Amino acid sequence: MQTNQIETKRIFIYLAIVFCVYYCLWLIAILLPDSMGNAVYSFLSFPIVFMGTPALSVLLTRKITGDKSAIAYDVKVWKNKKAALFAMFVPTILIFAGAVLFYLIFPNDLDYSGDYIIQSFDSFGVPSEISFTVSFLLIMGMIACIISAFCVPSWFIALGEDIGWQGYLLPLLCKKMAARQAVLLNGALWGMAHAPLIYFGLNYGLNYAGTPYSGIAMMTLFCITIGVYMSFVTLRTSNCMYASIIHGAVNIIGETPIFVSLSTQSVLLGPNPSGIIGMSVLLMGAVVLLFKLPKYKLKKWLPQSHWL
Repeated sequence: MQTNQIETKRIFIYLAIVFCVYYCLWLIAILLPDSMGNAVYSFLSFPIVFMGTPALSVLLTRKITGDKSAIAYDVKVWKNKKAALFAMFVPTILIFAGAVLFYLIFPNDLDYSGDYIIQSFDSFGVPSEISFTVSFLLIMGMIACIISAFCVPSWFIALGEDIGWQGYLLPLLCKKMAARQAVLLNGALWGMAHAPLIYFGLNYGLNYAGTPYSGIAMMTLFCITIGVYMSFVTLRTSNCMYASIIHGAVNIIGETPIFVSLSTQSVLLGPNPSGIIGMSVLLMGAVVLLFKLPKYKLKKWLPQSHWL
């Protein structure tokens, strides 16, 4: 009983620290005048702050509760090549497929002139005139998937979040409820942690139906969806580093579909995976993985054999 109580205490302390930091800064940014509020928002959205807060929360929670257990983290990801390849390529390919689906539904939104790319990367020597073809865009998308998969620095940037949500909180939740429920709850909490950023325009901007609440809801759905992949591989390997590989790769590939979009459709639809169509293929895969997880509580990590 005492172990059960201390684990519950750790869950609530971790969540209290994370949401106190995020939401207090959010409230301060709202209450302050525009220039000062924007400065607070910029501070919150700075990667070392937003992504570092969960890791800091783990350290504080462990200190407060005397937690000396090992954290599910190991940088030696190639010890499990199947898990590494899954993390590097499966979500990114599904996101690419979701973007293709979006442009099949809305072909007139595809920008063959590359205006967005020219405006964004003109200072890097991009030609002032570009003429894309469908086949070339598909090749570009596949190259982006490969770059996303092997961008090692992005793995470690994402690790600050994932060591908290996947490496620390997820195992605790799995001891309290069925693994499927724990994975969904973990993703929903992670999504709600993004609410302050979405409120100020991250991912969706400020000009869409239901601003900002529909954006917060859609981001929560996205975090639940990608969180299934991250949780699945973490539970199967006892290592949240694979979740960081997924997170880092998705952060890159997830922002590329908009580069060839004329933005004639709502951002809630796509083409990025933060929109429902762009997310759709990823979402279908998440449902399959979710049903591969057990319906019971997990007192220990899942066996690594036959994990796919």
